[in-house]
Amino acid sequence: KRPRVRRIRLEGGGSSDMSGAGGLTRLVRLVSAAVSCSGRPRNTTNSATGARRIPDRWKHAASFPMGLKRQARQALSTRPAAKLGGGGGWNLTDRDPNDVFPAPEYRVSAGRLDLVPKHTPSLLSSPRSRHGSATRATVDGDPGVSNPGDDSQHLLVRGEGIQGEDVHTTFANAGLTPEQIKFVLSEHPLIETAYSLRNEIQPRLNYMRFLVDNDRLGGETVVECVLRQPQSLERNFSLVHECEQYSAVNKPWCVRLDTPRGWPGKTRFTEKYPGDLSVEDWLERKYVENNKWDQVRFCHQLDNATSGVLLAAATKKAAAAAAKLFRERSAKKQYLALVFGHPEHDEWSCTAVLGRDPHDPKGFKERVVTSVEEGLVASEMLEGKASNKAKGKACETKFSVVARGMLTLKGKFFGTKVAKILVTPVTGRRHQIRVHLAHCGHPIVGDNAYSEDTDSFRTFLHALSLEMPFPEPTGTLTFHAPEPGSFAAAMTTEFIKE
Repeated sequence: KRPRVRRIRLEGGGSSDMSGAGGLTRLVRLVSAAVSCSGRPRNTTNSATGARRIPDRWKHAASFPMGLKRQARQALSTRPAAKLGGGGGWNLTDRDPNDVFPAPEYRVSAGRLDLVPKHTPSLLSSPRSRHGSATRATVDGDPGVSNPGDDSQHLLVRGEGIQGEDVHTTFANAGLTPEQIKFVLSEHPLIETAYSLRNEIQPRLNYMRFLVDNDRLGGETVVECVLRQPQSLERNFSLVHECEQYSAVNKPWCVRLDTPRGWPGKTRFTEKYPGDLSVEDWLERKYVENNKWDQVRFCHQLDNATSGVLLAAATKKAAAAAAKLFRERSAKKQYLALVFGHPEHDEWSCTAVLGRDPHDPKGFKERVVTSVEEGLVASEMLEGKASNKAKGKACETKFSVVARGMLTLKGKFFGTKVAKILVTPVTGRRHQIRVHLAHCGHPIVGDNAYSEDTDSFRTFLHALSLEMPFPEPTGTLTFHAPEPGSFAAAMTTEFIKE
């Protein structure tokens, strides 16, 4: 099937005298401006030459704002004439060498300039490089990272990580004494028998050191954190479902979903520590690099701090089918939460309206909107999209107590009353579960955004299950991510002596 061709009619009808490379350059720049104005990415990269070009599916006159279409016609009709080649094609070898974009393909016929689409692979289908050419050291004695992005300008980021041939040498290189190593392994033997040295222990130690370097661990050292809460070294990626259309990942806590994408010559993401890995990175190694998938497509979102079920699709069609279920609220999700206090009732629900918190300078936190008037006042304190989000949206969450007990994590809240809650969100607003539980007087253990706990090693919220009622022939698929061992061990139903 021949590709459909969109045309821009030139002023002057069928005259063969048309603008040369300069006019073409202006047209290409106008196309670039049109794409930029429409909110789409401006360009992609030619993997062979490294040159930037306009994505072909956007080279259509229909996508031009009207004013830019008129400017494009004027650019071609008012420039000095240039002769066409005898074959009717444009000679592009003399285009402006300073042009940012190589010129696209054109076909000229009877006074019309035809923009011919090329069928090239998607930008997202090819392996991407997050690394720049420059190297920047941020810590004395460290070689630094080779991809310093905008997000690392004010951070201390190390290029060398804590390593070792086994658990004992790794802990020694992290600063633990032989007596401390013996104590940690006796308190938490799973570190030596179940945890992966390369994929869990070493990356988590490097993560803790990154937090210490940037004063994000409350003044605690890596050694002190490991001695107090050795469960913090857990980081286990696993699949809980795999088929031709979908893969469901049991996502570890404090792991990003994906890698923010940048532009050629500009890196937006920097690995914050050696071993820093997103779920997208993990899935790409499993599927994309083996040519099983063309790219990773997440079907829904999960907070960095939250562990549990995360669904990814192999194709656009599968991703669209899953997105439809989430949009129609047919997908059913359940979470486990460890919260402070013993709830009075075994079951209850919360319908508090949630909106963006105008008092949070980072724009991260949500809040309970107490009235329509309060929502309007908050919206006036913010600008753009955040202003509308501050007004609030209706939410509903259902809660059911699984067990009541006491916290076993060593630290400020050791022995505190806690409860394990089964959470069923009816709606899917940002931070909905976390804010609703805090609003009910039972904030999540370790949630330093909505509780006073900055002592626990993680936010104790886990996506337990996801039910997707697909139409036949796929049918209903249910994904279940078992409760992590460190999550289960954080509470005991037995009495703890202070």
